[in-house]
Amino acid sequence: QEKTNIKFFVMSFCPFGNQAEYGLEPVYRLLGDKVEWEPHYVIYPASMYSGREDQFCMGDYCSMHGIQELHQDVREMCVWKYYDHSTWWDFVISINKNCSASNADTCWQGIAQSLGIDINKINKCVEEEGIDLLAAEYQLNQEYGVRGSPTVFINDMQYNGARTPEAYKSAICEGFENPPQECAQELSNAGGSAS
Repeated sequence: QEKTNIKFFVMSFCPFGNQAEYGLEPVYRLLGDKVEWEPHYVIYPASMYSGREDQFCMGDYCSMHGIQELHQDVREMCVWKYYDHSTWWDFVISINKNCSASNADTCWQGIAQSLGIDINKINKCVEEEGIDLLAAEYQLNQEYGVRGSPTVFINDMQYNGARTPEAYKSAICEGFENPPQECAQELSNAGGSAS
């Protein structure tokens, strides 16, 4: 394609999803908006958490590692919607390194402030748009048959290669009709380990 499209589905505190984000972030820094980036989240139906909805779900939509992870998924969607993509990556990588599924509801605020993200704006987005954002994600999960984190698609073809910056870059660069010159630059072949 003229612009390679990449959809990556993660859970905000899945160690393997975080590994994918660490692998993709240097590719984003290298290729920027020459690639069509689409971060997405793995959302499960409330029927899987019968009787425990308050611990895992907002309305009909749930996340595997609990309600704070789901809140964080929505906050990240809101940051993507209202801020530039570079800020989103800074936010996500910092959250991955400093927060967890047990403290995210408070931990994210200091990180957001340090990056110039308006906490009230994000809280308002979660409150007013959260369920709609989750519904759209859930729909996309169904459409693409997503079951786990990470699930990555390059030009709508599922990617099953290594989770290293160089492996992601090579696969993404193969998706271009005319790869940009940045594709010649070699990135790290080291994959972050999943903690």
